Amino acid sequence: MPKLLLALLLAATRATAILHTDLFNATKVTDPDIVIRKELPGVSRAATEEDLEPLLRDNLEPDLRPWKAKGRPLTKMDFLNFLHEIDTQWMEYRRHFIAVVLIRNNVMKWWAYPKARGWCTRRVKFIEEQFHGFVESRGLKFPDVVYVMNGYDKPLCEPGVTNCSAPLFTFDKRWNATAYAAGLPGSAHDDVLHPVMNHPFEELIDYPWEKKIEKGFMRVGVYAAMPFNCSRVLINKVGQTKAGREVLDVGIYQNRHWKVKVKTVPPVPMEEHARWKWLLNTDGQSASWRLAKLLAINSAVIKHRSDAIEYYYRSLKEGENYISFDYTDVVKVLKGLRGRDAELQAMAARNQAFAYRYLSQFSRTLYAKVSFDRYKALFSDMDDFIKEIPDDFSLEWFLNRRQELVEKQQGAR
Repeated sequence: MPKLLLALLLAATRATAILHTDLFNATKVTDPDIVIRKELPGVSRAATEEDLEPLLRDNLEPDLRPWKAKGRPLTKMDFLNFLHEIDTQWMEYRRHFIAVVLIRNNVMKWWAYPKARGWCTRRVKFIEEQFHGFVESRGLKFPDVVYVMNGYDKPLCEPGVTNCSAPLFTFDKRWNATAYAAGLPGSAHDDVLHPVMNHPFEELIDYPWEKKIEKGFMRVGVYAAMPFNCSRVLINKVGQTKAGREVLDVGIYQNRHWKVKVKTVPPVPMEEHARWKWLLNTDGQSASWRLAKLLAINSAVIKHRSDAIEYYYRSLKEGENYISFDYTDVVKVLKGLRGRDAELQAMAARNQAFAYRYLSQFSRTLYAKVSFDRYKALFSDMDDFIKEIPDDFSLEWFLNRRQELVEKQQGAR
């Protein structure tokens, strides 16, 4: 096979893997008892800002609170200073996770460093495709706005460590609900959470409850950026013990961590997860994006205790949407679920309603759109600034514009 063709095929394979894997979507469901539904009687998709308000109240507003608490509007100078900080103060590898995004006249454009991580820019590109798709198909209207997007799985804006003069949109961070309720910062990071768009999973999955296997089920990957003793590895170890085998069916289907030595198992498509009664959710590099898929299945979600969150997690409640566990008590927790079928079925029904209402691709895109509206409202001069930015913008343009403004201010003194 010619080297160029091989390279192209490998690149296409890697790009596809970012969006879909066998773990997430089956090409064909062969079990006749698995039912895939695209409608949920009595529940409608969130299609307006008013529909999303409960989610916005629980999640977006807490993310914006640190920025509103500054006591003054942000300005284009704050944004330009942010880009200057990224370019001059951030470690090089961190710079390669970000993209500068401009939305103007309902068209999204973006710029990334030449050495940006390909999987980060593919995520941004997929967001762009989704946004433009809903502009065309649903008439969605985005605000004119410029912002910085983090394509990595972890937050980057930590006051005192990584300076951020303006908000950074990112996928995950850690959250302390108790601290937030007490009026303290809810997170060490000021990132504003953006919906993950690159794992579409619109359907609800059902399997007859009486036929479900009464074990905790998990199939996951382990990757180099994870701790070698992450929750996935620890739960997998418990699953190999005599006590664990009684209540667990867990396995690692892909191992890319040099310090983790484990026998891998075949992946199981997400639709087939429905054959188990209890579905385990464990963190990946940060919050696990598979949780949205588990919520769409009529099984009980058993969630690893963690402060890692995606944009919607703060609307979920322990005992109502999930049961908590860690590797020290997972066997005890699962044994304690026996005989609680009615409670767990009600929980699964709530989760399917939540997933159907709030976690569709359009509802996620609408959440992002409202986030941009409210982000823009933090600035006093965003509209005027947007008019200055050329269509073929690059980071250099922003840095030069900042220097012009700095010199102008110094000259005025």
